[in-house]
Amino acid sequence: MKTHFIALIVIGITMAATVTRAQTTDSVPPVNSSHQRNWKMHPSGKQGDAANFHRGRFMMMRDLNLTDAQKQQAKALREEYNTKVRLLEKDDNITLKDYRAQKAKLEQERKAKFQDILTTGQKNMLAAAKKERTDKMQLMAQKRLARMKADLNLSDDQVAKIQDQRQRSMEQMRAIRDNTTLSSEEKKEQMMDLRKRSHDSMHSILTAGQLKKMEDMRNKRMSNWKNTKTDKPS
Repeated sequence: MKTHFIALIVIGITMAATVTRAQTTDSVPPVNSSHQRNWKMHPSGKQGDAANFHRGRFMMMRDLNLTDAQKQQAKALREEYNTKVRLLEKDDNITLKDYRAQKAKLEQERKAKFQDILTTGQKNMLAAAKKERTDKMQLMAQKRLARMKADLNLSDDQVAKIQDQRQRSMEQMRAIRDNTTLSSEEKKEQMMDLRKRSHDSMHSILTAGQLKKMEDMRNKRMSNWKNTKTDKPS
């Protein structure tokens, strides 16, 4: 739990929920059993990620104000993509490494085709929304760091080191997100690795007393949150 909280402060945003570690893709044997198929059907091990994805996609479609014709084209693209992914999942001779590479290619093709059906105005809207999200994340990170400085009595040198670490983490996160050769599952795994590295870096910046105080503060907030949930009428 402390690892999650520290990483959130460093990176400045909430990353994906904890996912299972990747298998070693270079040595994965062909899929030939229902147990081995699990890595294809639910590679992330977290069904909530799919719900978040579909909710985000719905909001995007709504805000873009697509025409009926565009909605039909977008639906056809999704169906084409899903059909091709299902064919990959049925391939008993494909390895995890090849599956992810081919799925990443399909994801990129779908995104490119979706861009082709948008007007210039809709593309600009997407770009503006992306910039707005980035600006909000940076503002949230600044406010978080200001609270952290006051609560933990950080020195100016510690604040500078945390800001530098956060900036590097944000850049690495953008590189992962924009890497078109990675599948969604690989991006989640690399985000988790980034979170771990950020946590390790924080341990080298904060003192033992500051880390202990941070954990105590977080435990108190979690306890208050649980009590609030319990007190709510059913």
